[in-house]
Amino acid sequence: MVQKKNDEVKTFKVNSAWDSLKAKDLKLLDKRCADYFDFISKCKTERSTVDYIKTKAEKLGFKPLPDFGKGKKLKPGTKVMFINNNRAICLGIIGKKPANEGFRLIAAHLDVPKVDIKSTPLYEKDNLALFKTHYYGGIKKFQWVTIPLSLHIFAIDKKGKTLSFVIGEKEGDPVFTISDIAIHLAQKIQMKRLTNEAVTGEELNIVVGSKPDPKSDSTQPNRIKNMVLKEIEKQFGLSEEDLAWAEIHAVPAMKAAEVGFDRGLIGAYGHDDRSCAYAAFAGLSEVDVPEHTAAILLLDKEEIGSAGPNGAQSNLIMDLIAMLTEATSGDTSFAAVRNATRNTYVFSADTSASIDPNYESAYDPLNSGYLGKGVWISKFCGKGGKSGSHEVDIEFLAKIRKMFESENIPYQFGEMGKVDEGGGGTVARFIASHNMQVVDIAIPTLSLHSPFELISKADYHFSVSAYRAFLKNHY
Repeated sequence: MVQKKNDEVKTFKVNSAWDSLKAKDLKLLDKRCADYFDFISKCKTERSTVDYIKTKAEKLGFKPLPDFGKGKKLKPGTKVMFINNNRAICLGIIGKKPANEGFRLIAAHLDVPKVDIKSTPLYEKDNLALFKTHYYGGIKKFQWVTIPLSLHIFAIDKKGKTLSFVIGEKEGDPVFTISDIAIHLAQKIQMKRLTNEAVTGEELNIVVGSKPDPKSDSTQPNRIKNMVLKEIEKQFGLSEEDLAWAEIHAVPAMKAAEVGFDRGLIGAYGHDDRSCAYAAFAGLSEVDVPEHTAAILLLDKEEIGSAGPNGAQSNLIMDLIAMLTEATSGDTSFAAVRNATRNTYVFSADTSASIDPNYESAYDPLNSGYLGKGVWISKFCGKGGKSGSHEVDIEFLAKIRKMFESENIPYQFGEMGKVDEGGGGTVARFIASHNMQVVDIAIPTLSLHSPFELISKADYHFSVSAYRAFLKNHY
């Protein structure tokens, strides 16, 4: 940020976040990004993300929150953890201040766009075995064909045994894919379709087998399907009926990679919103004893409207506030919980679509986020006339301004594209409905909602610093 002296006009300029890095900061940046590389390469479903963070948190001394209603008050610095239905997770550190002065909370989401397997998926056609699918979240369906996919399976068999498998992520594993019609034959059947119809939902069928069962008669039907079923039974102990009762996701079978000659970008599947989720965890991990009780809440189902018991529209948020109120004060009364709620400040941590040099006409360059220019503050989001938006109070922004400038954290302001071009929402509006102060703090992301998204190492690094400073909350 530049201010000119004397009689010259004061100007506001957003510089590259890389310019704010000092030599001593580079080692920390490399460590943070290396940790994130491991996380984003391994965590491709909500369950695996919760398990990964739970394991990391336990090593840092986080323990389960005491059962709600026991009136147990914990000492400042106590690290607590709460997992909801294995699909959402909260981590907190008890602070010095009383509960009625509120908490500092970062909310992000764990779910990402993907392709889910239908309940009755397996069929044989044209000498191939395939899985039928139903995509999840907002995707460009044509981006999901002809790429290697892995399958993540979670099931409980008739005996109550939990079965969990990942196929396609390890070296030597088979992968899966969705076929696409050859360009030579596509002129009439595909090329004249609108882009959003180039591949339809019912055409996202995954190739899972091609060899017939050698022990069957050549005249028998479904020899390839039966061979697939035999392999599934042999390798994973799952029957065809078990598939109907299972949770199966298809995701890109690729690890995170550095992008560019200068290696300044991180390319991976699932930056939206696991980059913010892990940055929030990393920031909390660097906090000792905060002033106010500090917590992160990693939610599910944001990509389809924050529905369900693990989403931002559920009572999970208020359950968490009540549990933290008791853990901080020992009090569970309505007044105690409501006082804590209305004095709580929240970062809604989500990614947002940075300006794309190939499609600049969709953006307002003066009011867009840029890769490599630091933490992205979004005063409001939504679509069109701010539909589905939450707008932060300027009083809260003033506190953030003081904090960012004191911590030398580079920041930028922006919206997601032109006013009438599109836009999107976050969990902020649902949290704000409980009478908490909320602001959207984003990590700029290129190719948002694609199988291979891009973020800047510098933006990720400074987001961790921003989340840490907020959670320490001495401003």
